[in-house]
Amino acid sequence: MNASNTSASLITQFRDFGFTLYESKAYVALVTGGIMSAPETSKKSGVPKSKIYDTLNNLLNKRIIEEYPGSPRKFKARSPGFVLDELVEQEKLRLEKVQSSADSLRSKLNSIISNTEKTYVSDDSVLWTVNGRRGFHEKFAEMGARARKEVKVITPYFSRNSILEKAINNARSEGVIFKGITTINDDNKDRVKYYLECFDNIEQFNGEIPITLVIIDEKECMYRIDYRVNGLLNYVGVHSTNIGLIKAFTQYWNGLKADSLPIEPIQ
Repeated sequence: MNASNTSASLITQFRDFGFTLYESKAYVALVTGGIMSAPETSKKSGVPKSKIYDTLNNLLNKRIIEEYPGSPRKFKARSPGFVLDELVEQEKLRLEKVQSSADSLRSKLNSIISNTEKTYVSDDSVLWTVNGRRGFHEKFAEMGARARKEVKVITPYFSRNSILEKAINNARSEGVIFKGITTINDDNKDRVKYYLECFDNIEQFNGEIPITLVIIDEKECMYRIDYRVNGLLNYVGVHSTNIGLIKAFTQYWNGLKADSLPIEPIQ
């Protein structure tokens, strides 16, 4: 990688910390070029002369460069190690504030929605949809947080990500039992092997499983509908508390389970 590419990479990474393009260019120029005047920094960084003083003043205010207030003014970069450590600490403090605000807001909104949303099981419950892979997984996590006894999962996939893993671990820590039915193939066997450690029980169905289905305490359910748009696979999660639908899916679960066997150790 040549010097130009290296500088471009550094500028891109520095922008990830919230700095503007001009600020990133000027700081990297001072790191690579040493002590420089504003015109020199402008020339090396490519920041326009009309913008360089404002840019340098912004960096001074953010305490990541230093100034020699002579004539002409000279500037130098503070040690990148100290700068990045300070930026990380600032981000940690910001995230702590975000978490505190989120906890407070969650509590307030949950108390409101509990009085406005029908969460009981009924015969006339409608179907609600969530779009996409992440939406499906986030809804699973939400449902898992409501589980009190048992979660049943039928899937040929067993996707892995932090949303699912956190939801399962949190529910199991509250005593919720997780049961699964799946098929095993070269594509999913490593994920199934992982979830054997997370679930209380997973059994193998030797036929085809055409649906991904979740049943929570036999009080709510969600299933996945696959479709393609312009050749790309997408899917919708359909959630319901309809008693009839839950009974039908429970019968489907029981039918698959009757023809399923314990999973042998996966190598």
